[in-house]
Amino acid sequence: MRNAERTAIGVDLGEYNLYTACPARMPDWNGVYPIRGNEYCARLDEFREQVAALLGSECDRETIVAYVEHRREALLERLTDAAHEICEYASAYDRPVLVTEDNHYQPDLWAWLTDPDAHRGTAWLLPTAHLRLRAVAAEYGLEVATVPEAYSSQECHACGVIGERPLGETFRCTNSDCHVDWADADYNAAKVLAQRYYPGRRCAYRPSRSGPTEEHSALAADGGSPQHQQSQDPELQQPPRSPQSPQEDA
Repeated sequence: MRNAERTAIGVDLGEYNLYTACPARMPDWNGVYPIRGNEYCARLDEFREQVAALLGSECDRETIVAYVEHRREALLERLTDAAHEICEYASAYDRPVLVTEDNHYQPDLWAWLTDPDAHRGTAWLLPTAHLRLRAVAAEYGLEVATVPEAYSSQECHACGVIGERPLGETFRCTNSDCHVDWADADYNAAKVLAQRYYPGRRCAYRPSRSGPTEEHSALAADGGSPQHQQSQDPELQQPPRSPQSPQEDA
């Protein structure tokens, strides 16, 4: 049973911000801790372009696999450093518990590198960042709890009404009686996740039965349709796969 005396710190994962950490009871945004992901995503985009060039060249498979492994390790190191920053931040609070979404994609680096339709975040970045956070949190002795992810990026942290994200990085509350007008979308989502740790703070919104439009739009805002997370970290347990088998986890 979850303890109401714990300090729930929501951690939202994304591409604009790799990690955004915010306690549930923070009265303003002055103490939110975001780690920007722009440069990291640019590296991923460059990585895919370089691998595409290698696959179209006369390089042998071993050379390409070695290059992918080298770049992958550098990317994992950066995520690990970012996860350490979040855990250091959380450790400053009394009895902290990190709170993340409960549904995540399975990392598939080769899918991102070779499939032009693969989503950068959901193919590899977001699930890997989540797994890295859990691994580093274990080193710090920090508990990591999960909460339902549905509409976490669209629910207003102040009133619970489902709002809008017209600019992607910005959340707008549509409740005229709420004191919140606009907020940073990642800050809002992190606080919503933290609030859901406590009893009675789950999203009450449900899409109508007339069609999947509402649910689809909400999932798209969260990064797409969720898949079940693997029980072990495939980025640590499995070596990179051959470029001839891009559908397997890498």
